[in-house]
Parts: sequence; C-alpha cells; structure tokens
Amino acid sequence: MTVSFLEGFRALDLTDLSGQLCGRILGDLGMEVIKIEPPGGDPVRNLPPFVESSDGKKLSTTFAHLNAGKASKVLDLDKESDRVAFRKLVETADVVLESSQPGDLDGKGLGYKDLAAINPGIVMASITGFGQSGPKKNFACNDLVALAQSGFLYISGDPSMPPVRPPETQAYYFASVFATAGVLAALYRRERTGQGDHVDTSMQETLATQEHIIRLWANEKQIAKRAGSQHGSVAPARIYPCRDGFVYLYVTRQHWKLFLTVWKDHPAIFDAPDWLNNLYRRAHADELNPAVESFVGQFTMAEITELLQGKGIPCVPVNTPMGFAKDEHVQQRGFMAAVEHAGFGKAKQPAMPFVIDGERIPVKTVPLLDSWSPSYISPAAGERTEGAKRRPSSAESSGNGPLDGMRIVSFDHVLAGPYGTTILAELGADVIKVESSKGGMDPFRFFGTGEDPNVSPRFLEFNRNKRSFTVNLKHPKGQPVLHDLIAKADAVLDNYSVDVVERIGLGYDQLCKVKPDIVNLRMPGLGTTGPKRYFSTVGVNITAFTGLTYLWNHPGVTNPPIGSQTVFPDYVSGVLCAIIIISGVLYRDRQRKGAFIDLAQSEATAFMIGPSLMEAAASGIDPQPIGNASPAAVPHDCYPCKGDDRWCVIAAENERQWTALANILGSAIAQDARFKTMSDRLEHRAELNAIISRWTKSQDAFDVMSRLQQAGVPAGVVQTGEDLTNDPQLKARGFIVEVNNPRLGRVVLPNFPLQFANSKLTRRWEFPVLGKDTEAVLRNVVGYSDEAIKQLRSDGVLE
Repeated sequence: MTVSFLEGFRALDLTDLSGQLCGRILGDLGMEVIKIEPPGGDPVRNLPPFVESSDGKKLSTTFAHLNAGKASKVLDLDKESDRVAFRKLVETADVVLESSQPGDLDGKGLGYKDLAAINPGIVMASITGFGQSGPKKNFACNDLVALAQSGFLYISGDPSMPPVRPPETQAYYFASVFATAGVLAALYRRERTGQGDHVDTSMQETLATQEHIIRLWANEKQIAKRAGSQHGSVAPARIYPCRDGFVYLYVTRQHWKLFLTVWKDHPAIFDAPDWLNNLYRRAHADELNPAVESFVGQFTMAEITELLQGKGIPCVPVNTPMGFAKDEHVQQRGFMAAVEHAGFGKAKQPAMPFVIDGERIPVKTVPLLDSWSPSYISPAAGERTEGAKRRPSSAESSGNGPLDGMRIVSFDHVLAGPYGTTILAELGADVIKVESSKGGMDPFRFFGTGEDPNVSPRFLEFNRNKRSFTVNLKHPKGQPVLHDLIAKADAVLDNYSVDVVERIGLGYDQLCKVKPDIVNLRMPGLGTTGPKRYFSTVGVNITAFTGLTYLWNHPGVTNPPIGSQTVFPDYVSGVLCAIIIISGVLYRDRQRKGAFIDLAQSEATAFMIGPSLMEAAASGIDPQPIGNASPAAVPHDCYPCKGDDRWCVIAAENERQWTALANILGSAIAQDARFKTMSDRLEHRAELNAIISRWTKSQDAFDVMSRLQQAGVPAGVVQTGEDLTNDPQLKARGFIVEVNNPRLGRVVLPNFPLQFANSKLTRRWEFPVLGKDTEAVLRNVVGYSDEAIKQLRSDGVLE
C-alpha cells in the first residue's frame, strides 16, 4: 500500500490555472483536496489540448494534469449563501489555496484574517504574479508577463531571435510548486504552535531566484544573456547532430581525458595541457565544436550515448516528448501511468515524481463536477494540533522560521540538492551539509575562484544559512561519527550518483539501523532504479532527455532544437526535494514511521510538461513548439522595443483586454474586421503581430509596459539582471538584499521568494566555511565531550 504522507489533512482549492498544480501535489501526497468550482465548472476543463476517447469524449490534458485526485464542489462565491457554505468548510479545513487578485477575497469577507477568525489554524496560500504588496501587486499578469518580469525569459533561446518562453505555463507551475513548500512549512509550524499562517507567493520572485541573474549584475555587472544550446562556461557542452537526431553532450575537466580516449582520431592539438582547462576550452569553443560535431555525427543517438555513458560522460538524446515517454527506462519506472478517468475512460499521464518505499504514487481520476460529498469529516485543525503539540520534536521551536526544530543532514553538491536544502534552511531548518576536504567537497565551492573553497559567491547563494560539517569517511571511525549525527536528524538526503551512498555506509537500510524512523531522500538524475540509473547527468541534458528542450523553441526550430541553457531541472527538483522532506517529516511525527523516497530529477522535470506528455501518449504524435504564442489568445508574444535586445511581452486574453489594446494601437486596428473576435485574431496572428511589432519598435519597453498596464492589458518588460536589481516592486518587497560578508565584502542577493504573515524568517547568510561548524555540531547536537572531539581530531577523523 502506498504511503500517504499527508493523510488526514484537508485543503480547499480556489485557484485558477495559475495555482492548480499546488493542490495536485498536496492531493497526491495524501491530502484531501476539495476543488471549489464556479457554476458551470472551471474554465480549465475546456482548455486545449484535448485527448479523445474511443467514443468521442474529450478530456483537457491540462485539466487532468493539474486536477487529478481532487474532489469538486460547486459554489458561487459572489453569493452570500455560498460564501456562508465556504466558511463552514473552512471550520474543518487545514489549507486554503487561492490565486485571485490581491484584495479580492478580502472584499468578499474571505481573506486570511476573516478565515483565521473562523479557524485560527488555517494555512492560506496566495499565488499571484507579484505578491500581495508592492507597486505592481495589481498589475495584469499572466504566465508570459511573469516570465518576462522575472528575468527568466530574457536568458532563454537563440540570441539571434526573440527570447522564447518554455512550453505550457511554467511561471504558474513553478510558483505553485514553491507555494506547496510554503504550505507544508506553515503546517509543520502549525502542528507545534496551533497557529496558522498566510503564505504570499510571487511568481516574479520565485523565478528570479534562478540562474544567478540578480547576483551577476548587482555584484559583477554581468548581464546573463541567451546562448542558444551552447553552455555558458563549459565546452564541449551543447546540442550536437547525430545520424538520427541530436544529443546533448557535456564534458567538464574530469571528463575531458576520458572523452579523448573514446574519440580516438581526435586532432592532436586537443592533447595539449591547455585543453584540460574548462575556461580555455569554452573560450575556444568555435575551434572545438566543429571537430566534436564531426565525431558525434558518425553515430546514432543510442550509439554515442551508450559509448560515452560507458565512460561516465554526460550524454543523452534530445528526446521529443514521445521519445521520452517511450524510453525503456521511463517505462520500467512506471512514470507514465494508465489512469481510468471518471466520465472519460483510460488515458496515460505522468505520475508524481516520487517513489516512496518502492511504490509509485498512483494517479487518481479527475473530479466530476460537484461530485464531492462529506463522507469523512476531519477533526478541526485546533483538535489535531493539540495532539501534535504533545509530540516531541528534534529541537525546540524558538521562532526562527516555520521549520525551526527540523534537522536535516545533507550530502548535497552542485545545484539540485543545495537549492532544495537552501529552501529548507531559509525556512528555519537546521541543515548540516556534510563534506570532506579530502576529495569530497562540493565542486561549486570552486566556481570561478581557483583553489580557495571559501570565497565563491555562487556557492554562497545556494548554500547560505547551512552549517558545514567535515569528516574523513576513509577513516574507520568516520562512518560511526556520521551515524551518531544522523541519529539526531529528522531527515537525510543526497543527490550523489546512484551507487555512492551504499559504499560510504549511508544506504537506507544502514540508516534505519541508526534511526528506524529516518526520512531518507535520494535524488540522482534518473532515479535509483531502472536500466539507465547509472547515467551521468547534469541539468542541461536532463532538460534534453525529457522533451522539454524540444518544446522550448519558436515554431519550426527543431532542426536542431535550441532550448535554453537554464538548469531548470535543478530548481524544480530542489523545490520538490523540500516538499517531500517536509511532508515526510510531518508523516514521521504523526505516524512514528520513516520512509525512503526516490526522486528522479528527470521525472521532476518531465512532470512540468505533463499535459504535453499526456497529449503525445494519447495521440502518438509529438506536440510541436509554439514559442511565445498561446493556443487560445492573440496577441500573446514578445515584441521588439527601442534599444539593443530590448523587448516587451503583450497579451490580450479576453475581449476587454483586446478592446483596451486596440484603442491604444489606433482606430484602424480597432475597426479591422480581421481582428474582430478572438477566432479572427487567431486566424490572423501573423498580421496582428507584425502591426504590434511596428508600434513597439520605436518605443521604450518600460513606456510600452506602463501605458498598457494602465489600460489593464497584460504587458511586461523582458527584464535583465540590471532591471531586476532596480525593480521598484522587488525593492519594495525587500527582495533585493545587500549584505556585508567578511569573506566576500558587499554582496547583493535575491531574498527568499515566500513571505509569511506569522513566521519570521531569520537569515544569517554567513559563508559556510568548510568545516567551520564540525566541533559545534558534535558538541551541541551529537553530545560528544570536548575530550572525545579532541581525540577524533588527533586521530584524523575530523578534517
């Protein structure tokens, strides 16, 4: 039987498309999620693409992906009688999810303060474009505007073309995933204090934490730009053609000599010592890439992948969505699940990317409209909380964030694991990062810094607020020291290659002997099981493996596909890491049972294009990239503005927005029969885009945004790192933070992208100097005496 981490909790889901993934994740983890729909049903039910059953019934893949497993209750919240009914539901709920404009629910008497008066333990999450405060809080915002305003759009795509957004609605999805982590953190605190919270989630801020966009400009005056498929700092690292398609090859310093042994007839010049250096190879990529392309082009995708992976070199096929869904590894792990949907029939769709105790979380049916019945009434939040408050925790809560009292021992490195544990640390958990100075350090400590492991700004950004613990695992006493530490932890995680932890005594069975109720998360690239579990991967080639790179393009750009050089898989996997750790610890606290969780970074990434994978699996035809366009709205694109590489996105998703835009464009446009209705505009998309481009091209991007936003039209400057650093919205919300670091001097970093009404986030932002906290952890956490610590150091166990 599959473990349900969140069984016994209830959520009420008021969200539209922009927030629905949050409830889907909570529901798959065991929470009862009641979807509150308006009369006639959620408009997302009618959103393309559709899959069709043998008897002609249609199912929106977007609706199925975002709402599987929820129940449905129809309420018209514009009516007082239905608002009364909703308030009654709040009495026995734990969570309320919403994505309306700031202030809308307050105007109906359903804001956080109103609901907390009914149920003090309620946790509300609000998912909006810019958050609940600041000068842009009421901007007209959709997925495209959020991507533009966050800086994420600017760095995506081919530099010779307009910036291109990722497929589907990734700003909505990513903010929803982040909001889920905030909800769970607030529940963890609620279980100990009895007090609920309001989680304020800004799409702009969640995306602006990625890719060092703000730090690079604010500290180094570098603007991160689009680079096509070429990696910004590594070569060879890009998409290369094969006989039957394309692969993403990624060769770092540790792989270069191995790569040359496989590439037997390589030019002799590449044997020179200079070519061992990553920076040298990247600087000479124009010389290197044609030779590598000639070598790779001799093989099929499968042949070159097998040849290089046999040497541990990251190389994967650039899959289409269908190629990913049909991959033997994906099929053997059961990621694409056959689901019997009520009122429709069977369809295959991605499951949640968590395997718990060897069992895949099953995908449940989509809800029939207004089908919920209160067959089970959970205890009121206050009653459940009284029981939780009596349960001991690993540390006492002292108000240092909602996760205060949780302790994580982390064997993380590079980005996916460190990003997830940084989220946990920012939320108040005591994260102890374990490394070894004898070959077991996080390589990000040296990113751009030479030989000093304690001065990398990039390392600080995704490892702040953690404690650094070093131990010599090659020493016979090293493993027992780690086991004593783990006995004091709530959870242990790693993102090592699949076979590392058993070799160092940290397999799940070994951990359970130390602490039977430990929560253990492993997050290798392709998971811990399956025929390709040993594949060496990095973020950019995970993107390629899943089909995301194929879809992340302008229409027709598939030969070769370009995609984006962002390491989106690391960020998605990191937030999901935080989610599963918190929910696992909640389960452990209530059930006194631990669990082993297998989170494949490839599945975490593929889950974010679930509707596209579902469409491909049902039709047998690969969906194609659509760039910045929307299948349901025109205009919806990225338009050139005055200046070098300056752009503004503009969208009109309903007739009101179109009328406002047309009036600004001029009376001739407003009266043009080609653009009268949405269907007309969809038919004449190219002509309308050309007209808008001519209008924007001579104007400042910020002026275009300001004028259109004043008229209620979704519009946003495609911001650079410089724009973000100076953004009045981010400044007003305290998101741009300057700190003085004793090692690095003045450092400007993005703040944490969630705000809480009742929880204070206390940040140290000290550099986690290698081994700085080892003795303090052994003394204050493990309970070793000063004499024992001194002996361990004398014996060479501590580094």
